[in-house]
This record gives sequence, C-alpha cells and structure tokens, in this order.
Amino acid sequence: MRLSIGFLFIVGFGLKAQHQSYTGHHAWNSDSLVSRPAGSQHLRQADVMWAGRFWRYIDVRQKLNLPLSTTLHSNGNQAPLWKVLQTAIQNYQIPAYHDDALSEPLSKREANLIWERVDTFMLASAEPPYTEKPTPVVSPFDPGGIRFFQIKEEWFFDRHRSQLDVRILALGLVVNQTDPRSGETQGLANLFWVRFSDLEPILNAYSCYNPNNLAAPMSYRNLFRNRFFHSMIYKRDNVFDRELSEYAQGLDILLEGEEMKKELRNFEEDLWER
Repeated sequence: MRLSIGFLFIVGFGLKAQHQSYTGHHAWNSDSLVSRPAGSQHLRQADVMWAGRFWRYIDVRQKLNLPLSTTLHSNGNQAPLWKVLQTAIQNYQIPAYHDDALSEPLSKREANLIWERVDTFMLASAEPPYTEKPTPVVSPFDPGGIRFFQIKEEWFFDRHRSQLDVRILALGLVVNQTDPRSGETQGLANLFWVRFSDLEPILNAYSCYNPNNLAAPMSYRNLFRNRFFHSMIYKRDNVFDRELSEYAQGLDILLEGEEMKKELRNFEEDLWER
C-alpha cells in the first residue's frame, strides 16, 4: 500500500531529484520509439505510468537456483551460466562493463583477466643466489568461488495494457576471492556486468536443467523471463543511491527486501482500488 500511496510523490519529486539510480538506460526508449526485446510486448515511454528500479542477488547455493550452476550433460548447448558468460565475453560476442551503469566497457586485457587472475609476488629465484624478484602467478578461474549473480531490473506499469511488468536491464557476477598463496578469503567482488538485451539471444541458445521435466529442457532466456529463480533485493532506486546494507543490518536487510517484494505484488491491486 505504501508504494501506491507514494506514487504521486514519486512522480512529482523524481523529476528534480536526478541521481545515478534514475539515469541510464531504461526498459523503454526516451525518444518514445518502441523498445522491445524479442518476444516482449511493445512499450512506449508515453505508456509508462510508473517505474521503479531494483537490484537483486541470486544466490547460487539456493535450491531453486541450482539450474544456473549445474548441468546434466556437457554438450554444445548445455552449460552452467558462468560458462555461457565466459564464452560470450572471450569470443567478443558481447561487451562486459565495470559497473551496472553500463557506460565503461572493460578492455580486452581486463576481460581476459576475469577468467585468469594474475598476481605478482616476491619469490626467490630457482637458481643461486636465490634472490627475490617480482614474479607473476596465474590463477585460473574457480567456479566454486561463485556466490551470486546480480540482476538490475525495471518494474513498470504499462497503462496501455493495464499491467505491471518487469524487464531485466543488466546481469552481473559476484565471486568470493581468495588469496592464491594462503587460501584465505579476501571478500566478495563483482567481476563485471553485461547488458541483458545483448545477452538474451545467447541465453536462448543454451539450455539448463529443468527439474520439473527432463523431456523439456529450458533455455536460460526462459528461466529469467519466467522468473524461475529465487532472489533477494539489496537495493532499489533512491535519492541517496544507497543499498539496504547502508542503513540496515543483519536480518533487517532481508526483511526490508521482502517488504519491497510485497509492495510490488500488491501495487497493481492497490492501484485499481484507489
């Protein structure tokens, strides 16, 4: 109910309170032309009565999210999602970006270092006098370190169809980095972001494990389109551009995210009741 009550305030105030969360690409084109990914409904800017932007974590350890990281067969059209992203980036099919603004692409060297980490350590030489010198140490990418996929999405109310809808704008990968020498955890790090509309045709070419029906493999595109994953909201667009963790702690972060999910579910019904 709070989402619908604050609708008029958001529309009026949001025009002036421009911030990073409100800028950048949208689910529609700002010039009112049709912005329509393959298989989606037409969407004009003039038909968008309300829009909100959300960021989510998809924890690969959750049972519902296992199809993202497991496969039954390692054939040409079935691979874990990280492998699909690796192939697409290394073959230069899609660009990777530093952050979710999708404004600064990674260089070819930076893109290659995602999958092959190089650290420089002072190591003794193999021959006398065994002096220490800077030595590069290459660490291949460890898929076991993957913790989350991130998605940046935009929910909007299309008054032409009188329907609340959502489109994913970007996808990111978060890993748990470790020290190659000691094995100690160095914390979580976001490796890259990719534009989802660039990735969608590639996702449609790969299938993932369908736990409900082995006779009907499911493409990654359909997995995301049908929302066949469990996620946690960690940020929504706001004037301070801050995440939930910046003003909530522990269980309160999860509860705040669940409250935002509840507001989204109730928004369409509340709008018709007003």
